[in-house]
Amino acid sequence: MPISLDDITITNFPKLFDQIIEDKQKVGLKPVQNNPPDLLERAKFYGTQFRNGSWNWASNIWNRSAAGSVVVEREEDMRVEHRMLMLRVLEHILDQPLIQADATLGQKGSKGEMKCRLYCDAQFPDVAYRWKAVNFPGDPDAQPDAQLFMIPHYLENPNVPGKNEMLKVIRFPFHNYTIVAASSYMGEAKKGFLSHWIYEIYKRGGTGEHASLKEFTIKRVDGTSKNIVMSVWGLTGSGKSTHGHYVYDEKIAQIYIDKFGINPLEFISNQLIRNDDVVAVFEDCVVSPERGCWTKTEDVDVTQHAIYNAGTSPNALHENTEWDEHGDVSFRGEILQYHGKLNQNARSIIFLEDTGYFDGNVDSSGPLNMAVFISPGYISDYAWVKLNDPAFAAKVLADGRTIGHPAQGREGVGGEKYESRYCLPFTMGVGNAAHIHRFYNFMKERAETDNPIESYLINTTGRVGARYVWVDTHLGDEPIWLAKTLFEEVDGKKKPVGGTGPTIEETQLFLIQATRGAVDYEPHPLWGDKMLVPARVEGLPQERLKELDPFTYRTAEEMEALLRQQIAQSKYYLKAQCARLNKRVLNAMDF
Repeated sequence: MPISLDDITITNFPKLFDQIIEDKQKVGLKPVQNNPPDLLERAKFYGTQFRNGSWNWASNIWNRSAAGSVVVEREEDMRVEHRMLMLRVLEHILDQPLIQADATLGQKGSKGEMKCRLYCDAQFPDVAYRWKAVNFPGDPDAQPDAQLFMIPHYLENPNVPGKNEMLKVIRFPFHNYTIVAASSYMGEAKKGFLSHWIYEIYKRGGTGEHASLKEFTIKRVDGTSKNIVMSVWGLTGSGKSTHGHYVYDEKIAQIYIDKFGINPLEFISNQLIRNDDVVAVFEDCVVSPERGCWTKTEDVDVTQHAIYNAGTSPNALHENTEWDEHGDVSFRGEILQYHGKLNQNARSIIFLEDTGYFDGNVDSSGPLNMAVFISPGYISDYAWVKLNDPAFAAKVLADGRTIGHPAQGREGVGGEKYESRYCLPFTMGVGNAAHIHRFYNFMKERAETDNPIESYLINTTGRVGARYVWVDTHLGDEPIWLAKTLFEEVDGKKKPVGGTGPTIEETQLFLIQATRGAVDYEPHPLWGDKMLVPARVEGLPQERLKELDPFTYRTAEEMEALLRQQIAQSKYYLKAQCARLNKRVLNAMDF
């Protein structure tokens, strides 16, 4: 009898899958190719090899399908559209062989070790190969902790229930599997497993975060040395990889000598890159799931030399990445286009050993002591501030305020948006508030120790003092006046009008000097001691620091109005994205 919609349940889908495999095997067919060793050789037939020997593949969709993704926790949450897509996936598997790829998230013996199994349509060996490559080796004979079924073909997908958006991804956190259909974007496989990993980390006592991880030793102004365990939070396209991978050598140090009269190598040593994308924060350490990075390489150049070195290595595995006039890999974004615009989401799997700053360990040597949140804005933000109150820092993380980027999806590019914890699409099993509360408790417990978690908010990809207009609109059913940034198109990219933004080097200078104790602060004019704003940054001219102060462009009354509408927006989105948030955290920004 054919499989019917009535047969489709969360618990029954894996059983039906197993039955299909068993039935095909009984008649001598090979429905599953178990970790075949020739995946790369197969993928080369439709890949592009650059002159340096590295390979590139094109995906049919060039960004995550967040709007087409759903989380289904229980049988009673199932809708007919979910069952329709699940049925079509099984029908396709009935007719099409699959690649089984096994890998492990988390290095052996770490708190983050989790066994994963990918079943991928056999017509897409590049996806299976690259997913295995970025993770640690797996055991094909072990029972997986999470599974993902990836069928990149269009299967006449239904829409997301109640929305005019094609359903592409269904995640089942309590049943440990995910289904992906219609997209060959490697990020769907990677983020699918990481979503399960984040939930598993919570169950193990940590909090899973969309953040990078690096370590270095800093010589402070008082002559002491301190080991910094630094994570940088941010949504795709905000600068997380840029600052998470940023390191200094003699050439980079010369830039700082020329611009600021500061040589970073006099203060910084033992630089180690450990992770780029998602980490688990525990009380005593930070652990990473992957042995490589799947990094956005838009505008990467030699000044970001760790990413550049690894990205131009013959070992790198590229997606939607272009070439230069010599046929070599290029990150300039001048050739490939997507929906009529130049591509802003070229991706590369890079290997940490190719950065030149990797010691073989993806986990930290100690507890987190520096948290950097990237919340780019255009209107009321400073370039950089120090968060001096754990509840305020937790509120910043809960908000996940950011700016839309093409890598996140085609809608809302350039506009302000809220993605709680910068991790909204990947959080499941427990709500965002559960992770926030745990991280808040970590910060509070460490606040009175000699190694607290120091928190910073940076605006590295935003602007200070951009032009805006007030718009009469609604948040839900409530009327409200909101400030909207004015934009113009420059070289095919949406850019805010007016204002100034901190350069990468200026932001890095602030972060260096902050860890050294070489920044003087003063209370925020409205938030007071909860947020400290830089009054002096060693090496940065005072006139430039003034340009990076929003009060240079706004009156106090104007800033008060702008911040009040920001707080109103944040609480509106938190109600949906971060339900049951601790009231002290929820109201930490009120004034």
